[in-house]
Amino acid sequence: MQKILTIAMKEFHDALKNKLFLMLLIILLVLIGVSIIVTSFDFQNKVMEYNKSVQILKNLGKSIDKIPAPRFFPLQMLRAVMEYLEFIGAIIGIILGYLSIAKEKGKNTLQLLLTRPIGRFDIVSGKVLGNSILVLLVLAAAFVTVCFVMWVIGGVILSTTEIMKLGIVLLLSFIYIMGFFCITSILALVNHSLPNALIFSIIIWLLFVLIIPQIGDTMDPDNQIPGGFFKSMNISKPQEKEILAKFNTYETIRNNIEESSIMKQYERFVFALLGIKDEYNNKEIGFILMDKRGDGVWIMVFFLVSLGLEYFILVRNNLLLHRV
Repeated sequence: MQKILTIAMKEFHDALKNKLFLMLLIILLVLIGVSIIVTSFDFQNKVMEYNKSVQILKNLGKSIDKIPAPRFFPLQMLRAVMEYLEFIGAIIGIILGYLSIAKEKGKNTLQLLLTRPIGRFDIVSGKVLGNSILVLLVLAAAFVTVCFVMWVIGGVILSTTEIMKLGIVLLLSFIYIMGFFCITSILALVNHSLPNALIFSIIIWLLFVLIIPQIGDTMDPDNQIPGGFFKSMNISKPQEKEILAKFNTYETIRNNIEESSIMKQYERFVFALLGIKDEYNNKEIGFILMDKRGDGVWIMVFFLVSLGLEYFILVRNNLLLHRV
């Protein structure tokens, strides 16, 4: 365990010294900060407008009993935050995975480590643990900042249930980012050329984070009009399902294309938990987790398979000695 912790701390400190990682981290945190500040002010303005309207009606002596209070769902304010994590978070995972192996190969220290009384299992575990701690700290700091800004500017105090939902989103974001970390580590391990490994990782990122989701969105008829085609035509949910049922084959193909993207499954899961999809607002956490279990399982499989492959490659006898 001491060997694993030593390697983990080295990974942690090395990442903090890397300018590229720090630049991406700053960009991510700035975007998250600006996004949540803007949405917090917007949330506060909506509440103030409602309160002013109520006060005006009271001053006119009119009853406000029949005026329904607007339904505010604070976690919906995090939509842009999650979109930044989808894109930049994945890139951070790629950069950390690349740096974790590239610095060892560049200095031939990986070969030196393999000649020491350090198990290959310890090397992988130390690298994964060190970067996991870093990613968790970054995500925790970002989510705490988000909650603080929502409270100070938006006047929002999250309920226990909402905090639990945020905790699950944080955990899922960690698994999502670390999946890309493991994939890039694998490519860096098995490729003679480190630049090629990074290029392959970026191609995977482009394919599963940008290209496939965009194809799925383009094929979705409801996305062709801002606000949604069915909503603009005042078509109810039952009617919408009835219409889509007539294009079952087309919708199945489109949905399968979307589901082949790990980013899209991550988005579906967190959007449901945060209530960004309206049908999941006021739903119990258990109901949401059960309804989105398919997406959650695929995200876990994505991470566990990538992690397992990294262990397998590094533990294989003599494989790395020929590639370092």
